[in-house]
Amino acid sequence: MPENEPQNLAFHWSTEFVRALFEEGVEHAVISPGSRSTALTLAFSAHSGFKKHIAIDERSAAFFALGLAKSSGKPTVLVCTSGTALANYFPAVIEASQSGIPLIILSADRPAHYRGLGASQTIDQLKIFGNYPVFFHEVGEPDLHKRSLKRLRLAAIQSVQLSVKKAGVAHLNFPFSKPFEPDSKFLKQVEFENEKQSRLPSPKYQITKEPLELGETFWSDVISAEKPLIMVGPASPFHQLNFVTSLARVLDAPVLAEPGSQIPSSRHTIQGFDGFLRNSENGDELKADLILRFGMQPVSKALNNYLDTHDNIMQICFMHPEQWTDGSLSSHKQILLNGELKIPEVTGAADKEWIKTWRKVEKDFRKFREQQLHPSAPITDGYVFSKITETQPKKSFVMLSNSFPVRDMSLFGEFDGKEIYVNRGTAGIDGITSTAIGLSVKTNKSGFLMIGDIAFLHDSNGLLLADQVSQPLVIVVLNNGGGTIFRMLPVHQIKEKYTPYFETPQRTKIAALCRAHNLDHTLVSKPEQIIPTFDKLIEKNGVHVMECMTGADESMELRHALWNFKFNKNS
Repeated sequence: MPENEPQNLAFHWSTEFVRALFEEGVEHAVISPGSRSTALTLAFSAHSGFKKHIAIDERSAAFFALGLAKSSGKPTVLVCTSGTALANYFPAVIEASQSGIPLIILSADRPAHYRGLGASQTIDQLKIFGNYPVFFHEVGEPDLHKRSLKRLRLAAIQSVQLSVKKAGVAHLNFPFSKPFEPDSKFLKQVEFENEKQSRLPSPKYQITKEPLELGETFWSDVISAEKPLIMVGPASPFHQLNFVTSLARVLDAPVLAEPGSQIPSSRHTIQGFDGFLRNSENGDELKADLILRFGMQPVSKALNNYLDTHDNIMQICFMHPEQWTDGSLSSHKQILLNGELKIPEVTGAADKEWIKTWRKVEKDFRKFREQQLHPSAPITDGYVFSKITETQPKKSFVMLSNSFPVRDMSLFGEFDGKEIYVNRGTAGIDGITSTAIGLSVKTNKSGFLMIGDIAFLHDSNGLLLADQVSQPLVIVVLNNGGGTIFRMLPVHQIKEKYTPYFETPQRTKIAALCRAHNLDHTLVSKPEQIIPTFDKLIEKNGVHVMECMTGADESMELRHALWNFKFNKNS
């Protein structure tokens, strides 16, 4: 048999594993080229049931895979060679682990007898990611023993099921000895056999999530609240929060849903809270007597301050069984929720003026914001956000970079009910563009990314993936000349140290960078250019960079003006 020939062993071993992944329903594989991973790469290339994506930069590849998995909750496979190639996955591994995104890493490795001898491209890859993965397995060198092959296939099943059930990363390490390349006839034979393979009728990664039923005592306490408040942080695929709108209706409670929470728009959702809750006086006027929390820890400083200052009132935090989300340490009760919350036939006792007050604050803040937002030279970051979200197509998605964009969407944008994605597990600026491109490929719909200049440059290798995008993807670069997020911190007052060590002004020609990648680039420097430019680009297939030159000082002044808004309940 051809698989018995030494030349075919590594490829046959890899093929058995790849076929097991296919049967479990895995669809996407992101492959970075390398020698030691040849057998794994060829095994995926020989199977037409996978959508293969080639990415030469492993850090970018990992965030691209994160984007593919983020919208669907299905694990994406990563394949890399040995050595530092694997280490470059680490930032995305941490983000996926913290935000509950399923990834499966297949790292090629040198055999054990090479380790510790200074052999080229050989590092200690065993549990290289520490405690972050939910599953690690040292696969062992290929062999044809029946039990070995059975264990290999089981490892594939484990990687899929555990990455989904435990909402995180599975890492499998594959040591290979030469030769890596199979006989060409055996390669063709495997390709022919793969065409006959079918997926399991019901992939095992589809974990059954039973609705959570809570007792009469819980619900009697909840519905007795006169000032109930629902707070929703960014959601991950394992969060099932469609019931939140029904819960808000039953309790007549306002909903403060952050960008990325995926909560649909309703009469209970309140916008502008990242502005008006910054003022502690407004928070005191809007003090709840019960807070129900869902999703991940809030991003908004206003919401986190609200939780901190009102830690004397009952806060109930609903958490996924595999992830503790109470960074404010303010919750009084934690309830594990692996599915939807079943709401019985109950009626809340909320004060009729409670939600009316929140709506009035929202209305007054919006009016105040409109008075502050006006065309100016230079343009402000906030003005760009307000105009672009105003004209965003209904069925498009949004990806928000960390630092100011994720905060500015809450402050300036109209995001209620929109499909918004964020990387808030560790809130880094690495891999943002790559994640957005992964989302574009997976969702197969138009979308745009809001990103600052430093974050854009930090992941410039993500532009190498642009040719995989078929739908319109507009990368809106807010170029304010540096990392202005640090202006929120006290270090901004140390003028002689602040600029070179923190804001780090850059003079990169983004247009030239785009030309190097054969990408469309449009420069926007005037307010009246924003909407026409965006409207044109969001209709054109492929990746387009819309660079908006904004003023750092003017943008901060506008933010501070909104943060200082004072609600007058008698007006």
